[in-house]
Amino acid sequence: MPNRRTRPKLLTALLAAAILLAWVPAARAATPVVFWSTEVGKDRQTVIEYLAQTFTVFNPDVEVRVVGVEENAMAETLATAMRDGRGPDIVGCASNLVVAFCNRGWMDNEGAARVIDAVGRKRFFAGALSRVSLPDGRPCGVPFNGWIQGIWYRKDWFDEAALAPPDTWDALLKAARTLHDPAHGRYGILLGTRNDVYAEQVFTHLAKSAGVREFTPDGRVAFDSPATVKTLRFYAELARYTPPGPQWWRGRDYYFQGRLAMMFYSTFIMDDLAVASVAADSLTGHNFEELTGAPYDFRLPENTAMVSGLTGTRTAGYGVLHALGLVRGKDPARSEAARRFALFLFREDAYITWLHMVPGGMMPVLEDITDSPVFYRDAQGGFQKYRRRRLESILAGFDSLQSFEFEDGRLIPEAARVSADGVIGRMIEETLAGRATPERAVREAAERMRAIAAQ
Repeated sequence: MPNRRTRPKLLTALLAAAILLAWVPAARAATPVVFWSTEVGKDRQTVIEYLAQTFTVFNPDVEVRVVGVEENAMAETLATAMRDGRGPDIVGCASNLVVAFCNRGWMDNEGAARVIDAVGRKRFFAGALSRVSLPDGRPCGVPFNGWIQGIWYRKDWFDEAALAPPDTWDALLKAARTLHDPAHGRYGILLGTRNDVYAEQVFTHLAKSAGVREFTPDGRVAFDSPATVKTLRFYAELARYTPPGPQWWRGRDYYFQGRLAMMFYSTFIMDDLAVASVAADSLTGHNFEELTGAPYDFRLPENTAMVSGLTGTRTAGYGVLHALGLVRGKDPARSEAARRFALFLFREDAYITWLHMVPGGMMPVLEDITDSPVFYRDAQGGFQKYRRRRLESILAGFDSLQSFEFEDGRLIPEAARVSADGVIGRMIEETLAGRATPERAVREAAERMRAIAAQ
């Protein structure tokens, strides 16, 4: 799903406060803290640098150096640095990476627990904490932010048709059927119908709500199960009510032009819905022959609702969590300084400044942030279109996050390799194209997973 950058408003106020303390002299040589972040974009690096500088004004005994590291290179780069004895003091990256680093003995579990307790353990969404915790409950890192996938739907159309929110398989299918009216240019639901990451994300959301696993904790393939076949059949049934042609995330254009009842999408969509200038890219006729363009619908934000938890045989959400990992080091002074910097990043003004780099794409893992009026003052003004209760409902998705790569407190590394190979996307494409039955497609996908696991 697309990404975008915005410059936060809080920087000026935050730095102004820091400047008031700039006269405080350093009593001794500053302790260095090296922070590696996968937020490598120039605008984001600028914001992080400002936050680091602000921290050092308040803490003149610490010097923070920010280093951008591409997410795909983080594991290899950190492995090399740890081998050479020059690793960073903190990493900021996807939570699965932090857990993987923890499994290699690189993360400071006690330090992470101390930061969590200092911030306030009860302030975190429990589901976010579980995604960074080992089976014995020890945290590998500190949950920081993330995005949540959900089903965004036209609440006004649902109300007119007396339909329940699409938070169960039955309600989802009923709504797709009821609101699908292609003769009048209206479609029931958007989901991926080609071999790509978007299709995999939608399928994963459905599959986890049916209890599907790719692998058992001991690494055996468990994908070829009745639950997987049932999920793929359900996916194919929903695909009957999606717009024509191979569909991907770009199909959101149908929603913005009043032609779609529901779509699976992440919280990245929030500023598109709320800000006309951001939505402009979805209001053209450039991407689909059937769409000719439309003006921005100023009532669309209030007529849109979202459910993040989907219930089949169980309730599951889908999304991506980012975390801070405190690197295990030999210098107690550096470890203590790193904890202080991590704690600073959770200070309300600093934390909201970070979140506002990508409104919607960086959602808070602290439940009480929605109580802060400042949170709603992002640069684009998008969050002002969302009432606190709506945001709380969206953020509740952090409590039900599930994935194939992290099960029962254990990282499943084979699942990441399966995703990189595009196994699920091919399975979906083969089924929807009629080249394979759901049973055969699932069987072939499981065989490919076994081959990948054996490599």
